[in-house]
Amino acid sequence: MTNKIMKVDRVASLAEATTLESIGAGMIGVEIAPNPRFADSRTVTVDQAAQIRQMLRNSTLTVSMDLGTDPDHVVRLALRSGADFVQPLTSGIPPHPVRVALRDAGIGIVYAGVEISHDDDPGWIFSAHDGTPDLNAAFFQVEVLPEYRDSWAFLRDRSPEFEEEFQIEDLDELGGSHPLIAGLDLGPGNVGQIATSLPRVRGLSLTLAERTERTDVHFHSFSEATAALEAASPDGLRAFGRTAR
Repeated sequence: MTNKIMKVDRVASLAEATTLESIGAGMIGVEIAPNPRFADSRTVTVDQAAQIRQMLRNSTLTVSMDLGTDPDHVVRLALRSGADFVQPLTSGIPPHPVRVALRDAGIGIVYAGVEISHDDDPGWIFSAHDGTPDLNAAFFQVEVLPEYRDSWAFLRDRSPEFEEEFQIEDLDELGGSHPLIAGLDLGPGNVGQIATSLPRVRGLSLTLAERTERTDVHFHSFSEATAALEAASPDGLRAFGRTAR
């Protein structure tokens, strides 16, 4: 397996979770509240999330939920669900009392939903986060060039034509300054190259979905996600190395 953390979000059942863990997913993400970006039903109950956590042997559980409410309520839900980490449903920063309450409960936050466009200045991407105290950040999860279905190919082949645009090197530098998980159009044909091109990025993410409310969202079917994970296995990466030579 690549030394990258492989994270799969919007897992909707025990069967999906155990299958994904068995082929290398180190972080399993579930949602206990509807996600406004998607037009399908992948929400689980708090009890179902807890059952998934109990079945996981080595992977951690990230629970996406509303983090903008009462701190005690947020912590109770997180603890009941068995969350190792929680994740806001939007890109906003949770209120300070919520961040502190989660920190005191030993539950870190995955700051997801951060989008990077081709013309973004790398210095501004985490400016709001870096200027906020007590973030309790376990990871920052970015969606890279979600406006392009072939986001990796665009970043690799077309961005270098324009020096002012966001580059692969910019993404890797962000990985050196922040514990970063990156979402792109991951698949069997590119996951090996992505993993080796971003040595300082901690992990790669895939989001399960059938339908979206927006066109600028990276998502994978379950079969597409499992194919990408299998390509990130030792056998898959060896095969990629042979074909790349």
